[in-house]
Amino acid sequence: MKGGASRVGPVGSRILRRRVVPATCMLGLGALLGLGLFVFSCADTLAAPDAVATEETRAKAAAKPDVATPDKSTESKLPDKSPDKSWSAHRNDSKITLRGVVPSEEDRQTSLGMVKAHFPDLAIDDKVIIAETSQPREQWLAAVSFGLQQLSHMSKGKVRLDGSALTVAGRAVNAEEYGKLKKALTGTLPGELTLRSVGVRPPVADPFVFQADLGPNALRLAGSVPSEGARKTVRDLSRQLFARPGLDDRLEVASGAPKNWDKAVAAALRALSRLETGKVALSGVDVSIEGVAPDQGTAVAVSYQLKRDLPERFSTSERIKWKEAALQLDLGSEPGAAQDVAATIIPRIKVPAEPGGRWRSGSLPPLIPLGATSR
Repeated sequence: MKGGASRVGPVGSRILRRRVVPATCMLGLGALLGLGLFVFSCADTLAAPDAVATEETRAKAAAKPDVATPDKSTESKLPDKSPDKSWSAHRNDSKITLRGVVPSEEDRQTSLGMVKAHFPDLAIDDKVIIAETSQPREQWLAAVSFGLQQLSHMSKGKVRLDGSALTVAGRAVNAEEYGKLKKALTGTLPGELTLRSVGVRPPVADPFVFQADLGPNALRLAGSVPSEGARKTVRDLSRQLFARPGLDDRLEVASGAPKNWDKAVAAALRALSRLETGKVALSGVDVSIEGVAPDQGTAVAVSYQLKRDLPERFSTSERIKWKEAALQLDLGSEPGAAQDVAATIIPRIKVPAEPGGRWRSGSLPPLIPLGATSR
């Protein structure tokens, strides 16, 4: 044994110790701890895995974040839980709903009196709370009064007061009330009140009607337009197309215009501008034109032009007369006396001649053959 051990060397001894010591340990234990060397090696070998496991447990514990410690860097990002100090009033078909904060019970009663004055026929759902606000009492009451005035012009809508900032949204009762809303919201506001946002819509027009009536001395515009910008566009185009001293604008802003309404109106006005007198009307997507053209060629061209230029889905009906035909039929030169040639001549041609070569009164005479002499 001594000779064999000396030939193994230090490296071999370590390799043998790694492979043989566990087995030797088991034999030593089986031999009731016969040699102390084997017992010492066994204890060293069994303790090594426990030490490694202990080190791994400590490493995992060090890497695990402490969930009980709050992250102070995120504390400033938490939402502000301070109470909402806004006030709002919402109107629908039958009720006014009040929510939010009022500075005092006296202010609550005062604002409630304003609501009853503006909406005497509507039920009131009042669930406001009393809490101190930073806004002075007089400014708060003035802002609430102004907001309720705007709400009274709407069929449905809401006003909200956040400090000194007012939000207004809804739909106007009619064109007149819409005009009052626009005037108030673009004018001087009470106290330090500012407008946060405005979302007021004009009333709905159903059907959406537009008319342009061309007379001898003026062009009259009536009906609905979708916006103030569209109104200006129609006025500017009318000034370009019609050499008339007067422009009577009775247009009102409304909702409900069909798609491509602006293109249809432009096509209708261009067609009307070629007539001496006449009228175009749009009701939804139905377009009609009538009037007097200077000649037959213009009458036909106007009818064709309008059908060609109208957007898809729009339909037309035309009743265009021409002055030249009226003069030939001795119907007078007044525009009102001009008659539709198709409605005047064709029925007369279709009247059959009476027997015996005579013809009925009001019908055209029979044709005389060429070369024949009249008696």
